[in-house]
Amino acid sequence: MRKKKPKKIVLHNLFIKGKAGYTGICLELNVASEGDTLEEAKKNVKEAVALYLESVHEHGDAEEAIPRFAPVEYWLKYFSSQERELRDELKAGFESMLDFQEAVA
Repeated sequence: MRKKKPKKIVLHNLFIKGKAGYTGICLELNVASEGDTLEEAKKNVKEAVALYLESVHEHGDAEEAIPRFAPVEYWLKYFSSQERELRDELKAGFESMLDFQEAVA
């Protein structure tokens, strides 16, 4: 009998550049952390999420504490950023794939 692989959980994270570094927010859990660099903020958010989930598990609060969504304005910033990135990728990709045949009459 084969063991089932644990199901992966996708967590959406928003990183906001500020004057002193970056703030990262896990949108499904409303857990935040900071870092001087983007890489440090990413590492710190992962650590904060792990600590939060560990605490929830230890206290048996999963029903109340998961999910604990961040405010909607952060979700809107996240999806707006994703849309910009997708548009840029599509634009770059389509321009290289298009071949225009022209005629002037």
